Amino acid sequence: MSATQAAPSRTTSTTVRTVDETTYWSCLRTSHHAGFQQTPAWGRARSTDWRPELVGWYDADEHLIGVALIRYRELPVLRRSLAIIAQGPVLDWEHGDLPELLRALREHARTRHAFALVVVPPLSSHRWDATTVKAALADPALTGWSQLPPDLVDPVGRRAVAALEQEGWHRLPQDGILDSTQPLHNAWLPLGGRSEEEILSGMTRTWRKNIRRAEREGVVIREATRADLSAVQRIYTETAQRQGFDTQPLEYFEAMWDALGADGPGRFHLDLAVHEGDLLSASGTAQAAFRAQGVFAANGSANRHLKSSNALYLARIRHARADGADDFDLGGVASSLDADGPEAGLLLFKADMGGEFREYIGGWEMVLDPLVHALFTRLLPLRTAARRLAHRVPRTIRART
Repeated sequence: MSATQAAPSRTTSTTVRTVDETTYWSCLRTSHHAGFQQTPAWGRARSTDWRPELVGWYDADEHLIGVALIRYRELPVLRRSLAIIAQGPVLDWEHGDLPELLRALREHARTRHAFALVVVPPLSSHRWDATTVKAALADPALTGWSQLPPDLVDPVGRRAVAALEQEGWHRLPQDGILDSTQPLHNAWLPLGGRSEEEILSGMTRTWRKNIRRAEREGVVIREATRADLSAVQRIYTETAQRQGFDTQPLEYFEAMWDALGADGPGRFHLDLAVHEGDLLSASGTAQAAFRAQGVFAANGSANRHLKSSNALYLARIRHARADGADDFDLGGVASSLDADGPEAGLLLFKADMGGEFREYIGGWEMVLDPLVHALFTRLLPLRTAARRLAHRVPRTIRART
């Protein structure tokens, strides 16, 4: 991250201030830009290491015109905070006065003694359909998304990028503080106005055959209870080791269950695929407004020939449709289109499901205190290394026992 000075202050008639959950939900539940990482429940789930604040944008006539869950992480001793809005803010990105809205957000962050403010808007810049992506995987000359002409250039994403650049924000690289929950490339499955039969017909014949095979082989799909979380964490760790990403401790899944699973306007499903008493696969799906999202997916190493993942995704699609979702965000995919790469199988799996693929506009940062930001930038690599070591240590201990 580079220490870019904030844009010069300008007068704004829009204000940002703290709001209660009822007021917050009155805006969030009607927005097509809502995501689970902008729900009050997710703020509670991450409150052990981040301090959450629910805020709303008010125009000159005191109309609520946008909301955001801001999470703050305070630096020790200095009492200055990094502020981040994951999958947000939730604004009228299509028609709103974006420079005005961004200036109001910046001024609010200053009052909270933030040294930097990060936003990760839920907007795409480019889109590709499944046919285009599968053709790219079959072409050895194509190894990255930048080489693949998009089927659609998203004007809303381009509008947002122009406003962010105008106001002095800079784009962040896809590492550092942008963790795996903020991927640059995602797969989506359109649900709105489609029956289950129409959705299934958009999948490949092999995909539908694998659903039937799982059912025929006795794979049972059921919703989890809290008592299942230790088994879920175990196969999640297997998945992380196999695919090369960091695992999460049991406490992470318990916090997610307790927060997202509570009664409220948000919805959360944790589905399990079980065969003869053995847990094969697990997946969490959260929903806010019209968008269902994959929170995580885990597959054990045993009995993978039973195709439990296919059956599990059908259950997740059924939940999302029943809960009124128009879109199912299937989660991140690799930045590589190399058919021989380690994540090509997951990319093809989602393409065969009939998903479309989106490149997001990414994370953007406004530096509010360059000196503190420079110190943070130097310390961040050390923190990242320590976090990775902390994930490896439990594995080493387990290997010796």
